[in-house]
This record gives sequence, C-alpha cells and structure tokens, in this order.
Amino acid sequence: MTMNVAIRGFLNRRLQFEEHVSIDPYKEGDLIREVAEKHALSFATGALHMIEIEFLDEPNPGERFFRFGADASRLTIPIRGDKP
Repeated sequence: MTMNVAIRGFLNRRLQFEEHVSIDPYKEGDLIREVAEKHALSFATGALHMIEIEFLDEPNPGERFFRFGADASRLTIPIRGDKP
C-alpha cells in the first residue's frame, strides 16, 4: 500500500514548485526528513519560506497537511524548533 503525497514550496505565499510522489506509509518520517534536508538551503538563502506536504489520501482536512518553514509569521500555529 502506498500513500499519494504532494510536496509544495512557497515564497511570499506564492507557489514555487509542486511535485507528486507515492511513498510507503511506514516511511513517512523519512519523506519529511528528506524534504527538509533537500530544501534547507532554500530556507537559509530566502528562496523559500514554507514547504507543505499534503497527504492526498487523508480524508480529514485537519490531518491532511504538514507544513514547516523558516518564517513563523507566515505559518499557522507555528511550533518553535531548536537549531541543530
């Protein structure tokens, strides 16, 4: 069984890219880590302010989206993360 996922990158609330992938649901955490690592430089240079991962098969809108970013003013209910 696979999950269908859309990954989007935003800058100033404008879509910069979108890609669709199918993943193993047991490797969901791996996907989030890989996306974060892949786009970390984009956050550092200001090329992106948010990544959105949409789990397309999830019927509950409250659990369908996972968002993270570098500008808390543009995130809904931001959670502070510690720098490594």
